[in-house]
Amino acid sequence: MWLSGLHIPESYLTALVQATCRKNGWPLDRSTLYTQVTKYQTADDVMERPGQGCFITGLYMEGATWDIEESCLIRSKPKELVTELPVLKVIPIEAHRLKLQ
Repeated sequence: MWLSGLHIPESYLTALVQATCRKNGWPLDRSTLYTQVTKYQTADDVMERPGQGCFITGLYMEGATWDIEESCLIRSKPKELVTELPVLKVIPIEAHRLKLQ
């Protein structure tokens, strides 16, 4: 999903959470979104569908860049202010099951 191309991207993400809550019988007020940065550079690299959630593209980062090999933020290159993020996986999850590392 090209998130930047939507007029109101929050509506898509809200609908994603609502549909998952309805499917799994979760309370909506106790659900949230978990985001993972994938190893995919472009949407064309993605060959499978996620079990839950969706893949999104079209997000940019200012002042830093994402290192795919190390899976972390690094300083941006000189004279490169804005960089595109790799494909992100957005997963609806119950808040009490979310364990951050």
